[in-house]
Order: sequence, then structure tokens, then C-alpha cells
Amino acid sequence: MDIDKKTILAFILIGLILIIAQTDFYQKTIDPEGYRLRKERERQAEIGRQQQQEAVEQEPVQQRVEEEEKKEPETVQETEPEKTAPSSLQPIQEMSEKTFTVNTDLYQATLTSDGGNILQWELKKYLGPDSNAVHLFPENSPRTMSIIFTARERDSVNTSDYVFTTSASGNINVNDQQKVTFTLNFGNDRRIVKEYIFRNGQYDVGFNVRFINFDDIIANKRYIISAPHGLTSTEKRVEDDRQYTKAAVYSNENIEKGYKTNGNVEKETGNIDWAAVRTKYFALYIIPQTEKSEYVQVRGEKTQIRQGEEWKKYSLKMAMPYLGNQQASDHFMLYIGPLEYNTLKSYDLGLQDFMDFGWFIIKWFAKLILVVFMKMHTVIPNYGVVILIFAVMIKIIVYPLTHKSYESMQKMQKVQPKLKELQEKHKDDPQQLNKATMNLYKKEGVNPAGGCLPMLVQMPLLIGLFVVFRTTIELRNEGFIWWINDLSSPDALFTLPFSIPIYGDTVSLLPIFMMLTIFLQQKMSVTDPKQKFMVYFMPIFLFLLFNRFPSGLNLYYALFNILSIVQQKYLVPRHTKRVEESSSPIKKKKR
Repeated sequence: MDIDKKTILAFILIGLILIIAQTDFYQKTIDPEGYRLRKERERQAEIGRQQQQEAVEQEPVQQRVEEEEKKEPETVQETEPEKTAPSSLQPIQEMSEKTFTVNTDLYQATLTSDGGNILQWELKKYLGPDSNAVHLFPENSPRTMSIIFTARERDSVNTSDYVFTTSASGNINVNDQQKVTFTLNFGNDRRIVKEYIFRNGQYDVGFNVRFINFDDIIANKRYIISAPHGLTSTEKRVEDDRQYTKAAVYSNENIEKGYKTNGNVEKETGNIDWAAVRTKYFALYIIPQTEKSEYVQVRGEKTQIRQGEEWKKYSLKMAMPYLGNQQASDHFMLYIGPLEYNTLKSYDLGLQDFMDFGWFIIKWFAKLILVVFMKMHTVIPNYGVVILIFAVMIKIIVYPLTHKSYESMQKMQKVQPKLKELQEKHKDDPQQLNKATMNLYKKEGVNPAGGCLPMLVQMPLLIGLFVVFRTTIELRNEGFIWWINDLSSPDALFTLPFSIPIYGDTVSLLPIFMMLTIFLQQKMSVTDPKQKFMVYFMPIFLFLLFNRFPSGLNLYYALFNILSIVQQKYLVPRHTKRVEESSSPIKKKKR
């Protein structure tokens, strides 16, 4: 059935109506009472979920201790008078909490003597939505890198509930290497020591834990390193950041990162090499170096941040074996910084496996593309220019494939009249029609799949490009020209007061330009009246889809499409004409 322009317009209008009808703006305007009731139900459901979560978190500590294998306790149970061991565990508290900062070229760390923990971590090379340095940890989250253990009387001890002593203060500037020591003294020469070793120019931090004279105290010969607050969002588009936020546990060169956000604890046992939590561009790794971890507990839950936007919080608890008699000492490495592929790979610990490069063949293309990008950027300082040059390079590489594709489409167009004759001639004999069609293809030198196969070959490359533009930190906050100031985000001209399904809430220029290039390509390629619907449908569909994609990806595709149009309009016809002239039996007479 032929589809005329009015039918196409009707389909487009129906699609737009269906999309607009799903927006909050439309529903609030047309049915304000229904909209209010729906939002109230959602709010009540969220309140119920939060109340349930709070009830779980406020379980009696003794009950949680008894269920240790399911969930490690985080709070300290008050000592009963008749028990002797807990009274010997009361630390000597002689000073109030103090906080201070440690500065390197790459970050500023804020530490607190309350628990000897990390309060905040600011990355100086990367800016957040407020144009200030990125903050990796949520506000009011002082328990990162706390120590938890169970005493023999089954009392849970969390060192974050006590103030450590330290000689550090003020603002510490690290020139080469700086050690910061926290000590929690329990008397009778019994103490816990935590050391952080900061190195200038590196994102990794040494972290040492020492127990002195605790061999008769720790009940199950095990203690916990805890990071209960996870990481916070660092991007303007929280929804996009949340999509890549997850936790991971790495053991025996295998990585597990499929953890749910339903508030339940998920436990990984065995010889654990490291555990980590990440957002789209940044990560916190806890890497034991003396002994491997016995197990890691991951707890994922949904929270609300930044004006009610939903976020995924992953907490980590790493169980370490308590080895030694009078002294037990463990060394760790913390990596708190960007997900830079080469940096992570340089540690040779499989840290780069936490990055998302897609399936095996896609991963291979994505890594190759990223390496080429970074090599080019060492010579060309503007990543936008790198993308344009890369698009030209890829067009040259795939030129033979696309050339074959265009030639195949032209041949198919030429045999269409003969195909119609065969269809009419053998309309009552499908077997004879198939046989005659194959003979026609063979005679005319036509491959029905010739137009599709080149595109299939290119698909891993195209998906690899999508992965690189979407997930690698190298393009974050890297501008090109004028309004394109972040190649990892949409080139938004302005934001709508409502969100349209598929399209989103931002109006960007590059997707519009890319839509026009796709329309021209379709207009040149599609000649069958029955397929003219695709001339209009594909550009509109891809425009809606690509509006949320990074501007770098849209920039690449727009230029690639322009080069394809030039090839299709000028280079293929000239080549075809030369082939036809050279194969013609009529030769010009010599003068």
C-alpha cells in the first residue's frame, strides 16, 4: 500500500499527541485532580518505603549481632555493668573532635578525628554542576573507612563512635608524601591505630590498620572496614549519573556488579581482591594488600537528593581476618578518583574491569577508540576537533564498505522493473518465482544483502563510539565551540518546564542538524514509493532518541552523515559511470 504525505503527517501527529499526553505538564493541565491524586499516591508510597527502611535500620543491636552472617551491626551496644571485658574497652576520651584538610595537586581530603574517618573528597581537576570542585561523598557522612568488630561478650564496637587522637591539624599541603596517624587508646597498652599515606600527584592512598593487644578481645577473629554512605551524584543530569552508579566485588579475576537497590544486604564470600562503588565518572576502591577479604557485604538502596531526585546509594562492608597475637596489622590501598582507563589499568589489579565498555567485541572497539582519542588529544588540544578528524578517518576506513552498499542499492533499483515482471508472470507459482528471481540476481550481478552487510560490519564500531562518548571521563566538561561546552552532555540551548517521553526536557541544536542530514540521506536513498514513509519516520525517530545523547556523539554522526551524502551524491555516480563506460562493447575509433 502506498503511503502519501497526508498519511505520513497523520502518523507523525498521532505520535506527537501520544508523547505529549504522557508528560506531567499535559496531565496537570488537562486533569489537575487526577494528576494531584497520582502524585499523592506516589508520595505516600515513598513515605511508606522510607518508614520501612528506618524500621530496619533501628533494629535492636543485640538482634543484629545474632544475625551477624546476614548483616554486620553498625552501632555500639551499651556495656552492661556485670560484664568485665566491655569495661576494659572503654576508650580514653581526652579531646574533642577536630577536622582538617590534606591538599595534593589532584584533590583535597577532609578528615575527622571522630572515628579517624574521611569526611569529604574534592577533586581539583573536575568541576560539579555548581562549577566548584567535585565532591565525591554525601554531606554529613563521617563514617567512611570506619572499623567495626564484635567483642567476646558479643558487644558490637564501632570506632566511629569515639574520638581518636592525632597530631595533624589545620591545612596540610603534601609535597611528596605525607602520613596522617589516628590513635584510639583503650588503656592497658591496648589501642587501635589508623594511618593514611597521601602521595602528591596520585589518586591512590595508603591505608593501614593496627590492633595492639586485642587478641583476647575480638571474638570471631574478624573485623570490618565500612564505607556506609557510598558516593553522591556529581553531574547536572542526576538521572544519567544514576544509570551508571553501582557496586562491585572482584575475586579471582571475576567481577560481580549486579546488586539491587531494594535495601537488602547481598554478600559475596571467598578470597576478595577488592570492593568498590562508582558513579558515572568516579569511584571508591578498597583494596586489601596484606590479606584478602573473607567476604564483602553490599547494600543498595534508593534515596532522594537534590530537590527530590532519586539516587542509588551503595554501602560496602569488607570483612578482614584478624591475624596476629599482640599486634595485628593490615595494609590497604584506597583509590578515590576518576574512572580513567589508563590510570586504573596501570595498577594491574583489574580495577579497569569496573568500567562499562559493553560486550566482548564492543569492548574491544571501545577501548581501541578511546586509545586513539587520547593519542590524538596529545597533539590536538580540542576534543571537538579530535572528533571531527576522527569522523573523517573512520569515513575513509569504511569507504569501501559504504561504496559497495551504495552500488548494491543502485543495482537493486535498476532490476526492480524486471522483478515486477517476474512477480506478475509467476504470481501463482512461488517456487518458480524464487528460482527466476535468483537467476535474475545472478545474471545482473546483484546481491540482495549487499546493502545490509556493510552496515552490519560497521555496527560494533558505531556502538563502540556510543560507549566511548557516553561513559568515558576524558570528554567530561570538554568543550568544542560556542554553546557546545561539554561533549559528554547534550548541547542544550534551553530547558523545557516539562519532560517529553523519549525526547526529554532539553532543546539541543546538534540533534536537529543531525536529523536534517539523515533526512537528506533517506531522500537520496529511498526511491520506492512504498518505502517513502521511512524518509520521514527515521529522521524524526532518531532525532527524538539522540536528543538525550552527548553532543560529541551528535557532532560525530552529523559530520559522518555529511561525508556519506557527498560520497553518495558525487563519488558513487562517477565511479558507476566509469565502470559502465569501460564495460561497454562499443569502443571509440582511433583517430
